[in-house]
Amino acid sequence: MTVDRPSPDDIDQCEARLGVVRSQMKFLWWPGRRKRLLDQCYDIGYVARQNGANDLARDSFRSGIALLDGIRPSRTKASLATFSVVAACHNHLGLQYLDEHMLAEAAASFDMAISVRQELQRLFPKDRENEVYLGGALCNRGHACADTNPDVAQDFYERCLSTIQQPSQPCECSYWDEQRQSWWCEQLEALAQALNQQWVALAPHFIDNAQAGLKSLEADGRTKR
Repeated sequence: MTVDRPSPDDIDQCEARLGVVRSQMKFLWWPGRRKRLLDQCYDIGYVARQNGANDLARDSFRSGIALLDGIRPSRTKASLATFSVVAACHNHLGLQYLDEHMLAEAAASFDMAISVRQELQRLFPKDRENEVYLGGALCNRGHACADTNPDVAQDFYERCLSTIQQPSQPCECSYWDEQRQSWWCEQLEALAQALNQQWVALAPHFIDNAQAGLKSLEADGRTKR
């Protein structure tokens, strides 16, 4: 099996891009600039994390989060798109900390991602994409405390499942039915792949992770029920 190694060129390009982004942060009053820089910070952080450039990834996600510091989401589609990226920066920063076994920092980042997603859920209660990513953040939060506080981890895993799985509406959206065998789910997955809607494919991934987390707690005799 061939293991991909970090590309120095990719990392150098990411560092250069982040430098350009930071230089442009002086002109945030330009229309649309804050969102464009936020998107770039997320993209740079994601690529850096994939290439093992941990410090660069953290700096990029933090820079993106700082762009919206002190600003709250509003009930507009533009705000939903913007703060979804903010929540994603918090979540990926948490994953970075989790990889480095910095559990307290990971938990704090996941808590922020959950808080932003819950606020978006309040403003946009019918937005399924945000709901799925909220479930993912809840699952990650469970991972961050599974070793130190299994009872709390169990609650987060169960909240993840209750957020993503909605058995009363098994075919309106992907993977609401537990068996994931309906014709509509298959069609929606194919359509989502064609439209690059990654959240649809991630829904079962989050469900499986939460269920695996619960099973791990049960196997170790650490659950409260």
